[in-house]
Amino acid sequence: MTNHEVIAFKSCFPASLIISTDMLNEYKQWYTDMLSFFDQHPEKLFVVMSTPPLHRLATDAASAKRARAFANWLKSAQYLGARRNVVCFDVFDLLADPSSGWASANKLRWEYEGSHTSDDSHPNTAANRIVGPALADFLCESALAYER
Repeated sequence: MTNHEVIAFKSCFPASLIISTDMLNEYKQWYTDMLSFFDQHPEKLFVVMSTPPLHRLATDAASAKRARAFANWLKSAQYLGARRNVVCFDVFDLLADPSSGWASANKLRWEYEGSHTSDDSHPNTAANRIVGPALADFLCESALAYER
């Protein structure tokens, strides 16, 4: 960590299988606990990334809704507070169907599924073409804003 000024991290998509409110609260507590470490290192920029959404065949509506709630919380003022050195890149929102009442809401978008018949939640090349540049831009913009 001493050699890096910007530290970005995320959990893999299996962490989006949030099967209960207790589990959601546990995730929130883990991330809240990390804030004390971030606060000890104001010279570093920490980029928290939300978990990617799950394939529609790998989750249910309630778990997907909780995954969306977790992603929304990570980018909220409630979590980030007034910290200058912690930002959130919301990969979940880029890859998930919006919360629109459809059965696929809060799940990996159909057009980003690697397969429509298996429950593999790894996003396809089309998704990577969206997320890659968006992440690169976000990292550069966040680092520049942090320097000021």
